[in-house]
Amino acid sequence: MENFEQPEEKTSGDSIVVPVRSYEALNPDSEREILSGFTPEQRREISSKQKILSSLAYFIGKDFNIPVELNEPGKGWHWDFKNNVIRIDPKDLLEKSMEYLRFVISHEGGHRRISRTDFIPLQEWRQPGFSFMMNSVEDPRDNNFVAESYPKFRDQLDLAYSEDLYHESKSKEKAEGELGFQPRFMQAGFEYIKQWFKEMLGQNVEISADLPEDVKAVVKATIESARDSWWRYPSRQEADNGGELEGKKVDGEAMIKEYARTSYEINRDWIWPEFKKLVEEDMKDQKIQELLQDMQKGQEKREESGTGKGGVPNSTGEQKPGEMELPQDLKDKLTPEEQKALEEALNEAIKPIDLDALPEGLKQKLKEYIDSLPEEKRKDMEGKAEAALRDFGKALDDELGEKLSEDPEDTSGRDGESEEKAGEAHEARPGAEKSWQERERETDEAIRERRKMIEAMFETKEKDLYQKTLEKVSDSIDNLTADLRDIFITRKTEKHEAGYRSGRRWNIRQRIREKVAGIPLFKTEAREQRASESEEMDYAITLLVDLSGSMQANHKIEEAFKSAVILAETLNNLGIKFEIAGFQDVLLEFKAFEDVFDEPMRSKLNQMVLEATDSNPDGHNNSGDNDDGACLLEASKHLADQITKNKFLIVLSDGEPAMDSGKKSRSQLDGELKETVAEITSNTNQKLIGIGLMSRAVAKYYENNIAGVSAKEMAETLGGLLREIIERF
Repeated sequence: MENFEQPEEKTSGDSIVVPVRSYEALNPDSEREILSGFTPEQRREISSKQKILSSLAYFIGKDFNIPVELNEPGKGWHWDFKNNVIRIDPKDLLEKSMEYLRFVISHEGGHRRISRTDFIPLQEWRQPGFSFMMNSVEDPRDNNFVAESYPKFRDQLDLAYSEDLYHESKSKEKAEGELGFQPRFMQAGFEYIKQWFKEMLGQNVEISADLPEDVKAVVKATIESARDSWWRYPSRQEADNGGELEGKKVDGEAMIKEYARTSYEINRDWIWPEFKKLVEEDMKDQKIQELLQDMQKGQEKREESGTGKGGVPNSTGEQKPGEMELPQDLKDKLTPEEQKALEEALNEAIKPIDLDALPEGLKQKLKEYIDSLPEEKRKDMEGKAEAALRDFGKALDDELGEKLSEDPEDTSGRDGESEEKAGEAHEARPGAEKSWQERERETDEAIRERRKMIEAMFETKEKDLYQKTLEKVSDSIDNLTADLRDIFITRKTEKHEAGYRSGRRWNIRQRIREKVAGIPLFKTEAREQRASESEEMDYAITLLVDLSGSMQANHKIEEAFKSAVILAETLNNLGIKFEIAGFQDVLLEFKAFEDVFDEPMRSKLNQMVLEATDSNPDGHNNSGDNDDGACLLEASKHLADQITKNKFLIVLSDGEPAMDSGKKSRSQLDGELKETVAEITSNTNQKLIGIGLMSRAVAKYYENNIAGVSAKEMAETLGGLLREIIERF
C-alpha cells in the first residue's frame, strides 16, 4: 500500500521553505553495504531479480529512468514519490516467489503511473487519520488500474490481499503496544480493502461481523463512495495518450491528475466526514489513556519521593503497597466496582493501559470526568491525544509500506520552472541518467523498441491463442471500456445534479436547506434516500457463439473468438456479469456467470476455436450438428437465474440450424428455434439479439438482429452493440 505521508514543515520567518525535488539515487556504497550482509550466491540472486523487476517497473510505470533500489532488509517495499525511487526488500527477493515479486513491483509501478497528491492542502494531511483513509482507498484504486491495464497480473490480486491482511495483523499489534486499544479508523480502513477484494471476487457487500457497531455504521454509510473512488482511474490509453477534458485535448499526465483529483474529492467530501467521526471517538479513548498515564506518572513520582507505594491509607493510617490513589472528584463519580476495576488496571503498571479491557460504563464516566477538568488541563490532554494519534497514523502508514512520501505543499515538480531546476540538478550529477525532458524528446521508434525489449524480459511463457488475441485487441478493449465507463459516470453525474449522489444516503439540496435553517446533523432528514446498487451490477450479458464446422471458413471462428475476447475483457473490467457459451447439438459452457475470470478461465476460452474444428482434447467435438433452439433455451435459463435489471442474450451465428447426423430434420430444428425465440421474447425480460456472421439467416429468427456482418467487421459490430445496449437501457 502507498503511504500518503504527512509532510514536515520547515519555516524561515513567515514563509514555508520547500525542498527541491531530488532525483538522486541511493548511494552505490549503500547498496554495497546492504549486499555485504548476504553470501555471494545470494547477492547474485538478488541482483538478477532486481534487474528483472526493474524492467517490469519501467514498463508499467512508463518511466524508463526510475531507479529500483535495494531497501534495508526487512524494511519492505515502497515508492518514494518525492524522490521518484522504488525501493525493494532484498530479503523478499530471496524468500518470496517470482509471482509475488512481479505483482508487488507492478503495484509500485502502478503508483508511479497514476498516484498524484500535489493538489491536496497541507491542513488536510495534518488531520489524524486522514492519510490512512486516503491510503485505504488509493491502494485498491492502484490495484484496479494495474489489473485492468495489464490483465496478466489480475489473477494475482489475492497476493495483494494476503499482504494487506498481514499488514492489518501487524498494525493491530502496534496499536496494542502504542495506544492500548484498536483505533476505530484503522479498522474501518482495513475493512474498505476487504470489501474491495470481495468485489473482485464478485461477492456482495457484507460488513465483517466482528467490527464494533460504530465502525460498521461508518463503513456501511461510505462503502459506495469508496467504491466510486477506487474505480476513478484512467484507462491505459488515457494515461499513455491523454484525452478530452472539458472540451480540450490534454496529455496523459493531465488525465492522470484529473482522475486522482476526482478520487480525492470523493474521499474528502463523502468518506472523510463520516470517517472523521471514528477518529473523534478514538481521540476520546486516547484522552482516557493520557489521563491514566498521568495518574501512573504521579504515582511513580510519589514512590520516588518516598511517600509510599500507593496513595490510599488503610485503617491504621499506613499506605497500602501497590494501590493507586485516584482523584477524589473522580472517585465520587465511580461505583466501588468501577473503582476496583480502574485501580487494578492502573496497578498493573503496563503502558499503555489496555482500554479495551475496561467496562464501557467506566470509560464513559472517565470521558465525562475529562470534560469536567479545567480548560487548560483539558486542552493539554487533547494536544497530547492528538499528537499520539497522529504519530500512530504515521507509524501505521509506514507499516503499510511507505510507498508514497509526497509533500502536498512541495511545489517542486508542479510547474515548468521547478521541473527544469530538478532536471538541471539531476543532470549535474556525475553519471546521471537522462532527465525526463530528454526522455520525452526520444523518437517514438526508439521508445517502442525499448518497450518491446522490456516486455520480452518479463515474459515467462509462450503465449497461447488467447494472449496473442488479447494483444491484438487491447486498444479496442481500452476504448470500449473507457466509452462504457463514461456512460456510467455521466449517469451518475446526472443523478448528482438532480440532488442525489449515486449510492449515497444524502439528498444534497435538502441538507443545504437544513444547514441554512440551522438544523443540526443528528436531526437531518436528508439521509432518507436509499443507497442504490452500482449500475454496472444491473446488467447480465450472455454471448452464445455458433461452433459449427462452417465457422472454419473465411476466418469466421477467429473473428468470433476475437469478439468474445473483447466482450469478456471489457465486461470484466467494468464488473458486469457475463457468460460465454458455444453451441453444437448441446450447450458448451466456457465461462459461467459465477466463474471468476482468471488466467485458467481465459485459457479455457481457447477451446472455442478447437471445438469448431473438432480438435478439442477431451472436448465435445461435434461441429456437424447444430441444435440452435435447445441450446438457446438452456442459455436463457442460465440468464434467468441472474438477479439483475437488464438481461441480454446475444447470439452469434453464421447460418440456420442443421444436423449432419440427421437426429432432427431441418424443419424440426427450424420450428424449435422459432418457438424458443417466441418463448424468451414473450415470457422473460431478456433482450434477445442475433448477429449474422457473413449470413442473413438471423433475420429469419430474431426480431432484433444485425445481419450480414463481415468477419472483418465482427469485433467492431459487437463493440458497437455493447455501447448501444448500455446507452439505451
